[in-house]
Amino acid sequence: MAIRELLQYVQDAYAALTQLSMIIVDDDGNPVTKVSNLTELAELVLFVAQKEEATFFRPLELSAEGWQRPILAPVGCLGMKSIIAPIFVDGKAEYWIWSGVLIEEETKWLVREQSMVDDKWAAVIAQAAVLPAGAVEAKLRDIERMAAICGELIRGERCKQRYHAYGKPLEAAVADHPLVYDAGRLLARLQELDPRLDVALYIERRPQACVVVAANGEKAERLKGRTIDPLFPPLVAWDGPFHPIYFQDVALDPRFSFFVRHDIRPKMLIAYPAVYEQTLEGWAVVASETALLPAEELLPLGHMLVQHWLLLTRCAEASAKTDRHLMRLSMLMEIGRAMRVVQNEEEIVRMMVEFAVELAYGEYVCAVWCCDDRTTVIHEGALTASAASGYRDEVRRRYGRGEKAKNQAPTLVPIGDKTVMEVPFFVRDGHYGVLAVHIRQPAEAKEAEVYIAALAAIGALMMQGAVYQGDEGIIDIDMLSEQLTAREMDVLELLIQGCSNREISERLFISVHTVKNHITNIFQKIGVNDRSQLIALVYQLNHRRRR
Repeated sequence: MAIRELLQYVQDAYAALTQLSMIIVDDDGNPVTKVSNLTELAELVLFVAQKEEATFFRPLELSAEGWQRPILAPVGCLGMKSIIAPIFVDGKAEYWIWSGVLIEEETKWLVREQSMVDDKWAAVIAQAAVLPAGAVEAKLRDIERMAAICGELIRGERCKQRYHAYGKPLEAAVADHPLVYDAGRLLARLQELDPRLDVALYIERRPQACVVVAANGEKAERLKGRTIDPLFPPLVAWDGPFHPIYFQDVALDPRFSFFVRHDIRPKMLIAYPAVYEQTLEGWAVVASETALLPAEELLPLGHMLVQHWLLLTRCAEASAKTDRHLMRLSMLMEIGRAMRVVQNEEEIVRMMVEFAVELAYGEYVCAVWCCDDRTTVIHEGALTASAASGYRDEVRRRYGRGEKAKNQAPTLVPIGDKTVMEVPFFVRDGHYGVLAVHIRQPAEAKEAEVYIAALAAIGALMMQGAVYQGDEGIIDIDMLSEQLTAREMDVLELLIQGCSNREISERLFISVHTVKNHITNIFQKIGVNDRSQLIALVYQLNHRRRR
């Protein structure tokens, strides 16, 4: 409800309670409400006397300093009074209540003598009620309560309107799809809160340094990818609790020389911590080269937007990770089925290498297969032939005839200057192997261990009972490229890599609905029912072609 409507309701109620005419005005004397309970005497005072430049209430002529309670002020003819009360909102008198007209018993003779001069006043005053002193005091208390209620209502309504204004950008942020709500979009949302913000950065906290990963603003763009100075105040100030920090006169502060060196001279800067599970992950920083004070809502609302964005980001990452795990588990089962049609052990090892490459943990995969006195190295990716040969000799030296491979757990070992997840597997005496996958990110080592160990176990199991099942169901290797369109081949390639529909959509810049249509067409053309069968079929085709 509008503030004017709220004040009108309260005024009407108190006008009926006190039997006084009332109106609320602002600091300039402009009416905020319509007059309630307008009596003839009040009409003369408000409209006739004002035109004749008689004494009338003008708030700007009164000082609110030290004035906390209603007062009696002269109005109209000599001896008549009105009650004037300030309405305080957050400690400041913003509105004024005028209520009258009162004639006290002690001054009624003076009022009547004055009214005899003008007949139009005499008739009205003769019918006006006369109040004893005690009644006047009661009305002063009533008006004081009314002013307090009005002040609280105004403050509450403003808070409600402010929260409603806060809610709009939050609603817009919620409407964003998590996967497209990146750091750049966050910075744009922050800048919408105050058009004077001309610099916006997202600084990511990394183990070795803090780096600007996103930037908005003509000058800010040049900071993207740069490392922040260690003395940059937000980096030093935050050990918790994590709240926004506001800085003034930033361009004059040597700690902010990072900006000045790149020709950015902010007058004010706000840094919001991005905190997830009590861990500080980065900072969203906004600044202005023109404004010294930020908009009132910028600190609290900006902080909420940053935390909301970070939560969405983590939820999206968790969702994508779950999708990836489900796809990889499905692919792992299907690669086991595909291995059943392979004719020899070495081909199964090759399939293990190819699947490990698809997991994309690092730059290369290397497998060493020892079959009695013959040792074969199969590798893909950025591994030189000499490095692969050296690793083959090292495996042979460490595992000998393969007895040590029986119960050896996966472990991290170096190959040159790289670290690999090494998983040995044992088939039978003299037949064993080692699958080594380069690990680019140490944080992925545990996940890699699970998948690589499972892959090696499935491969060993298939080699122990491998049976070639003939040429049933073999499809001509050229069939895929002949039957599928170029775009369907693109979708097929990403399917084999274990991408979800959403990831395919992002990589190919097409909608998820279009991805689903392509997948349906692929299934129909090839004659499979789901992507698991499709993956198994493609692996079979690839290995038959190599043989």
